[in-house]
Parts: sequence; C-alpha cells; structure tokens
Amino acid sequence: MEAVRKYIDANSLMSVMTLPENFKNRRLEVIVFPMEEQAGKMPKSVSEIDEAIQSLVGVVPNTELSLSELREERLRKYETID
Repeated sequence: MEAVRKYIDANSLMSVMTLPENFKNRRLEVIVFPMEEQAGKMPKSVSEIDEAIQSLVGVVPNTELSLSELREERLRKYETID
C-alpha cells in the first residue's frame, strides 16, 4: 500500500480540519493512506465521521478503568460507525 508522509505547519492544516488547541503553532507529521472502498456499503456522512474522529483526538483521559474496560467502552460507543 502506498502512503504519503509530510511535515506541515499546524496552522495551515487547521483550515482543513479541526485540531486541538495545543497543536497551534507547531509542526505536525501527516501520514495519508488511501481508503479501501467496500462494495455495497454506503459511506457515513462526513459530519458523523468527523465527530467520531474529533472525539478520539487527544490523550486518553486518566480514569479508573482498566485498558480492557476502556477498550470495551470505546468499541460500544463507535460500533455503528464504519
């Protein structure tokens, strides 16, 4: 599989997508992979996918959950998004 790897200023990327505040004025590494289309599946709306991605951005919160409990919680939360 082919991929593209670039280093980019976060401020220029913020016009394309929402990033955490602590990314401002920093250089970021961006890796792009082509998406494999699955026959017969309808793509989710951009807002649903963007919302899911934004909820995953950042550090995992410090909770009393074990790693397996946290994994199960996330799997349940995002099971309807392809």
